[in-house]
Amino acid sequence: MTQWTVLYRKEMTEMVRNYKILWVPIVFILLGVMQPVSSYYMPEILDTFGGLPEGTILEMPTPTGEDVLMQVLSNYGMLGVLILVLSAMGVVSAERQSGVAGMVMIKPVPYSSYILSKWAGLLTITLITLFIGYAASWYYTSLLIETVDFERIFQSVLIYSIWLVFVVTLTLFFSTIMKGNGGVAFVTIFVVFGLSAVTSILGENMKWSPAAMTEHTGQVLLSGEPGSGFLLGFITTIAIIIVVLIASIQIFKQKELLE
Repeated sequence: MTQWTVLYRKEMTEMVRNYKILWVPIVFILLGVMQPVSSYYMPEILDTFGGLPEGTILEMPTPTGEDVLMQVLSNYGMLGVLILVLSAMGVVSAERQSGVAGMVMIKPVPYSSYILSKWAGLLTITLITLFIGYAASWYYTSLLIETVDFERIFQSVLIYSIWLVFVVTLTLFFSTIMKGNGGVAFVTIFVVFGLSAVTSILGENMKWSPAAMTEHTGQVLLSGEPGSGFLLGFITTIAIIIVVLIASIQIFKQKELLE
């Protein structure tokens, strides 16, 4: 059994012990199910709590399945990203503060194995969470609204997963260079939402941006094909992820050597 495998199993064991493997997917499931349910029952909700005059007839067009799922992904892009960052913010910084990282590196363990095992652990919980939550939203959307083609669902979740992989990789990077968990969360969220805002504002000039993956996800849901510039955005995002991982390993190595 390689050192990397041992470290990866350690990461997964810790996620089980602190119930992260349970509560993070539950949050995504709730976010995913809440949208189709609220869309379906919105007229009744407004009629009951809206305080409308007696006799008022409220007619609201039923959203399409694609619209509902796009809103689900929008919720993941806000609350979901926040949850993932908060759950991953201490992946390295917390162990450095507690001294666990130093104890592990005494073995000795390759710096790359330490960082990559943590990255793999984050990817595991992120992808499991996304697929389970999105599957739940698709089921309830099909049950209450209408059925969306499975091929579009599969393609959209694959494209969106690239964006979330970028987010957790960035979280790992800041957790490597910073000690305070709160600071890690703040800087990561600031960069992620800042990048999303700039990408949305500049549009055509930001086709290379990792945040553009969210727009391509919507295009796949609506038309079955990603938007123009998808290949550029995909290649750039993968390249940035690799660079950030290499930087995380090098920075962690320098910090451990200095300490």
